[in-house]
Amino acid sequence: MKQSMLFLCALLISFQISIDANAQGSDSSKVVKVEINKEPSTTAEEKFVVITLSVEPGYHLYANPVVNPDLASVQTSVSIKAEGKSIPAKVEYPAGKLVKDDIVGDYSTYEGTIKIKLRVAVPRNETSPLDVVVKYQACSKKSCLAPAVATLKLP
Repeated sequence: MKQSMLFLCALLISFQISIDANAQGSDSSKVVKVEINKEPSTTAEEKFVVITLSVEPGYHLYANPVVNPDLASVQTSVSIKAEGKSIPAKVEYPAGKLVKDDIVGDYSTYEGTIKIKLRVAVPRNETSPLDVVVKYQACSKKSCLAPAVATLKLP
């Protein structure tokens, strides 16, 4: 019974997200600024960067880990790609703020300014630029915007 209720809640959330995104004509990128900065310890073989997400007041992102398995598909995530193929990287996500919700279940969020640390060992024979792909979804207390993807070049 509880599993059916969770599925129904997740379905309703997805439906509400779709309605809100279409009504507002925007996605999460309208309320979140994404930047990437190289750390001084970066070398040709190993890149250290910090990704900063600045979320407008009144909105939050789903943290990583989001804690609630029903929201895992919209948790904030970072990956590295070269020519469309994934490159292994160590990603350090900050701790999120736990939200208690009797309907959807507990979940974890980010608000304000979030810094995600990333360490990438650059493959020796890699000559193409590496892309940092950041996926996230912004929500307010009333609704969610459509998920967004920011693709940045690894400095």
